[in-house]
Amino acid sequence: MQKYISVFGGDPRRVTLGGRSAGAHSVGIHLFHNQKKVDGASPLFSQAILQSGGVTARTFPPASFPLYQKQFARFLHLVGCEASAAASDTKLLECLRTAPISAIQKASNQVYELSEYSLTWPFQPTSGGPLLEHRGSTAGANGEFFRVPVLTSSTLDEAKFYAPLNLTTNEHFLSFLGISIPGLNKADLADLDALYPDPLQHADSPYKNSPVSSQYNRISAALTDYMYACPVQETAIRMSSSVPVYKLSWAVNNRFPSWQGIPHTVDTAYTWAEPLSPTKGGLEYPEVGKLLHGYYVNFVINGDPNKGNATQGLALHAPVWPPFKDNYKDGKPGMQLRMEAFGNSTAQADSRRRKQCEWWRDTSRAERLGK
Repeated sequence: MQKYISVFGGDPRRVTLGGRSAGAHSVGIHLFHNQKKVDGASPLFSQAILQSGGVTARTFPPASFPLYQKQFARFLHLVGCEASAAASDTKLLECLRTAPISAIQKASNQVYELSEYSLTWPFQPTSGGPLLEHRGSTAGANGEFFRVPVLTSSTLDEAKFYAPLNLTTNEHFLSFLGISIPGLNKADLADLDALYPDPLQHADSPYKNSPVSSQYNRISAALTDYMYACPVQETAIRMSSSVPVYKLSWAVNNRFPSWQGIPHTVDTAYTWAEPLSPTKGGLEYPEVGKLLHGYYVNFVINGDPNKGNATQGLALHAPVWPPFKDNYKDGKPGMQLRMEAFGNSTAQADSRRRKQCEWWRDTSRAERLGK
């Protein structure tokens, strides 16, 4: 990128590293890989955008983790390289390199499908290896991140994109969390039972009147916090003490059914302000896409979503996107931009399910969970 960007009119000294979902996790891993605590930018990028993800957004256990070993063994069996694995790493790599690509693709899909329901996807990053010598939670607590401007975001109902639809009891809820997040102990599960009240046992539970199944809103909220909302908040809190951070809460739908709320990926097309297409559908609220795209262009060019002319002259007013500064313990949560349709975007305090996020973000617990 640095070598060729000038050919396209870009500045090699101002490369923005950006990604969404797994891409944002990858950006976070690079961003929090400053073990020598070098002041200033990374030698590879000068600022970063993380959409629905971060360095603590997943459990990243070591390669010896039993589930990883089981998934890899099944993959090798399906590809036909099981015998080579017993011989040596050299033989194993030779087998994989000569295996038909169709066999590798089929095996990858089968292993993935077996883990899709429980959200224990294979082929994840592993801690202890390159770029993850220190876990994200540890790197954050130690200040091991590059001092660059950051823009980070999450949607309101991230996990409604793939939360299970068939959980109907409290036992189902707790069992699913225990399988999906193996590091949780009995005390953790008891805490989660209280932090996310069962709508079948508590009339005032915010998760009552759930569509699809009685536990859908509840499990979606817990997984949204664990996988996205609280990790995004963690990045903002850790970095905002020393660099400009701009945090976004996305509340605009794009043709998802109402029971899925504002799920993961809903903001993807808005990022690029994609036009209406006969095949792809386009944006439900095109003017919101233009506004978001303008903020991002300003940030890429100037390191500040408010600075620049990309948000000027649009149909929707561009409210000031406040820099994030968090003093939650003193009753002053950090300010973020909440993006809504019909010109209702506004600055707001990052206080939604804050008690739950404080629980998920606890450093000792995050370390134990492999975050």
